[in-house]
Amino acid sequence: MYEIEHPDQVMIDEVFSFLIQCDLADFGEPDTSREDLEQEWNEFDHSQDAWIARDAAGELFGYAYVSDVSEGCHMDVYIDPTRSQLGLEDELVGLCIQRAAERTAGRNYPAGPFLIGYATATHKRLQEMYENAGFSRHTYHYRMQIDLSKPVEAVEWPAEYSLRAYQPEDEMELYTMIQRAFNWQGHVDAPLDLWRNLVFRGGRFDPQCFILVRHAGELVAAALSYDEEGSGWIRQLAVRQDHQGKGFGGRLLRHMFHLFQQRGAVSVALGVAAVNETAVQFYERNGMQRRREFIEYRKKYKDI
Repeated sequence: MYEIEHPDQVMIDEVFSFLIQCDLADFGEPDTSREDLEQEWNEFDHSQDAWIARDAAGELFGYAYVSDVSEGCHMDVYIDPTRSQLGLEDELVGLCIQRAAERTAGRNYPAGPFLIGYATATHKRLQEMYENAGFSRHTYHYRMQIDLSKPVEAVEWPAEYSLRAYQPEDEMELYTMIQRAFNWQGHVDAPLDLWRNLVFRGGRFDPQCFILVRHAGELVAAALSYDEEGSGWIRQLAVRQDHQGKGFGGRLLRHMFHLFQQRGAVSVALGVAAVNETAVQFYERNGMQRRREFIEYRKKYKDI
């Protein structure tokens, strides 16, 4: 038997410990960022958008939440495969589906809206949960990573290019450049407020890890990244379309490797869609390897 309830803000330490347990069971190492969890908990309504499950002894063994994304809602379900009772995940996904429909009611979306969730390629219970709930496999994602075990040399740039850290007045130019750089077929621009929340983490970011590249005063490339306690995470790396194919993306990526090594990081990682084979090959040419595979599931609201 188990009970499902909404968490209180004071439960964040307990939830964080549980998420680390789930990481260890799935990956063999911690992966959850305390900073990201704090941001999530500041964004949603705990009394409606998140749930925890406790076993008969009062131990937490399930967690789920729903949040907004540009295409509808994002959801996550965490279970401990060694302790969580079968069927718990199905009840949690049902709560997420119901709440996501409520959150998006009356809003307009260019496509969708969708409810989007992820499972690792090794987590069969979560895969079955999504598929039993009518979700479809949309695409696959890789975690690409490089271990900084060898010295990374500083990158030389042509004299006409300048690099500096992000400043607040760069925001709109940066947003516009990134949306155009990612303008592949089927791309939908992220609304400014959602993009701002995604990359700036509610102000919890280091501008020195946001590197902007300019040519003749114009922004032509950028890498937006975070120093996460011994490792670097690159959220977005973009090169303006008229500068693509000239080696600037590789220069900027290697610059970030060097930057993080100088800060004491032992690795740098990022996420990329497997369908974007050009990007996967680009990262592999620059020394990164595929470390984990994730399946992105989607359910359109007409099906809910």
